[in-house]
Amino acid sequence: MALLKLITRLKQFTLPQLFTIYLRYLIGLAFIIAAIGMGKLGGKVDLLGAHSAPIQDLEPIQQFFRVMMDSGFYWKFIGWTQILAGVLLATQRFARVGALIFFGIILNIFIITLSYGFHGTPVVTGLMLLATTWLLVWDLPALLILFTDKIPAQSPAPGIISRPFWAWQGLALVGVVVISLLLQLNMFFVFGLPLGLGILGLGGFFWGRRK
Repeated sequence: MALLKLITRLKQFTLPQLFTIYLRYLIGLAFIIAAIGMGKLGGKVDLLGAHSAPIQDLEPIQQFFRVMMDSGFYWKFIGWTQILAGVLLATQRFARVGALIFFGIILNIFIITLSYGFHGTPVVTGLMLLATTWLLVWDLPALLILFTDKIPAQSPAPGIISRPFWAWQGLALVGVVVISLLLQLNMFFVFGLPLGLGILGLGGFFWGRRK
């Protein structure tokens, strides 16, 4: 299959590997921030003013969030599923499982944003859906076993993406984000701290390879 050959070829280059590693970090951490920041693990967050008036006086999108938040267990279930997908993506080792979970969630969110006429939000969710599709295509050789037993033999693709360093950095990034959110730090720090750590980690990795 030509696509499998192309993927195997791409995995031999450093830049596509780094792009995939940091894309996993990006969308994984974004999901974790969204889950905690929107109060899906507990507490009340007045999203779009959904709790500021009787439900019959709210706009359709406000009513949607009101019903979702008032569901209690289901709202928390969505949040914990997002956390799980985000952590799995950040570990790199279990990223393909995280990408499968993430795809189902982000596809659902994308359809919701289209259905309720979010202004500009479908662009963001559409890009996240496209990014997750890339991650699934990247792991297509391993995922094909879900659909067929006749998979063309592919040579292993050793590279920097398989190094344990990225898993440890991913867990560190998750820890920084969670602690920042629990301490209710300014969003500048919530986004800036993992960004800085990721850049430092990238530089440290290549410096270590040269040494």
